[in-house]
Amino acid sequence: MTIPNLAGVIKKDDIYQKGGGSFKASYVAWAKTSQLLREHAPGWSFHLAAKDGNYVWQAPDGTGYLMCYFAVDREHREKHGNMPLFPFPIMDNRNMPVKLEKISSRIFTDSHRRALCACACFTFGLAFEIWADEEVLEAGAKPEQKKPVTEPPANDGTLKKTFYSALKTCPNLKKLEDYRESFTARHKEGKLTDTERDELLERYMETEEILMAKS
Repeated sequence: MTIPNLAGVIKKDDIYQKGGGSFKASYVAWAKTSQLLREHAPGWSFHLAAKDGNYVWQAPDGTGYLMCYFAVDREHREKHGNMPLFPFPIMDNRNMPVKLEKISSRIFTDSHRRALCACACFTFGLAFEIWADEEVLEAGAKPEQKKPVTEPPANDGTLKKTFYSALKTCPNLKKLEDYRESFTARHKEGKLTDTERDELLERYMETEEILMAKS
């Protein structure tokens, strides 16, 4: 049995939008992903691998992640083995990794659904267009020429340091939210790297906890 190639299966009607502005993102609902898998990859099922009887694996920094894979019938597994394991971080609603002691049943199940969609792309190419930011075409439509990629300006780290200091000393939650919107916009413009954005988000969350405890 060959692995199904599900590239090109999704249609524009399958895609939803969430968020707005710099937080706007496209996605296919996990329920739709599951339905497409049943239709186009019959017999394949999604699984989580356990370690010491626990489905949550521990990363070196104390956060949790899942190891998942798709499997088909026993004959195929005995001949070829299971598919390669696909790691997926357990994240909160800001897409930040969660410490083990803070992983609730809701966070776990939400991450399970997200892992299903990501692993389906990894294994079958399902909805790869969204993950790769490719255009999803209508039937018979011709793809448009992509615009050339503009190189982001040089980054000496000064902007990140400025935001980090401001977040650390922020006096209230309203100002804190303004800072988050501002550094997220700078990341969108290419003036902050992904790593810098993630570090600022961690500082934002730490300051948010402190301010909420004081309020």
